[in-house]
Amino acid sequence: MNIKVKALLIIVVITGYLASCKKNNDKPDAVDSSTSSLNVINASFNNVNIYVNGTRINNTSTFYPGGTLGYISVKAGTQNYSVKLDGPNNPNPLFSLPLTLSKDSVYSFYIAGNSTDQVFKTTDIVAADTNKVPSAKIRFVNASPDAGNISVHFEGTTAALDTEKVKDLAFKGTSTFYLVTPGEHNMALHSVAFPGTIVRDTVQLAGGKVYTYYGFGNKSTGLATGLFINQ
Repeated sequence: MNIKVKALLIIVVITGYLASCKKNNDKPDAVDSSTSSLNVINASFNNVNIYVNGTRINNTSTFYPGGTLGYISVKAGTQNYSVKLDGPNNPNPLFSLPLTLSKDSVYSFYIAGNSTDQVFKTTDIVAADTNKVPSAKIRFVNASPDAGNISVHFEGTTAALDTEKVKDLAFKGTSTFYLVTPGEHNMALHSVAFPGTIVRDTVQLAGGKVYTYYGFGNKSTGLATGLFINQ
């Protein structure tokens, strides 16, 4: 073989090797690590487990009725969320749906039943009262598909002294946040669909804290309420 041809072949091989090394050493694609904060509320009467892209997120225990996960960090963007009944005999999801969460935003996700039309999310813009002597803040959510519109009263010592905080809140509805004097409050939830049923609670609200009070339930199980701290 001609010496010049040999030299040319060697140059081609070296050039190809260097190009291959450069390609293999290219900086890897950046991994999107953006997250959102999400609180999941089990507003059904089933023990369930929650999955994001096939991975269970309530890792420590089964998600009981009326329970909340508290705010956890989840991947932002559009992810697949699914809900399964607890237990080995329930391998298939009740439902799956894509849920889109914005980066660095805060949400609550309510599971009020066994189908996608009975779940919803709220965007939680949470800011505590910053006055020198801060009030508590509280909002109200209707997470019952069967209750019809709900109203919530702060009960006084007599009916005449009751304070109606929210009226005719529809299913999936969320009220604004209200400023409330810190301390113990007697609360009553009234439902259009269950006119003879009043759900009463005594709650302790602390100044500088932010709360969500929600009603949930259905025709077969009745109504119940829950309270969680947003901040």
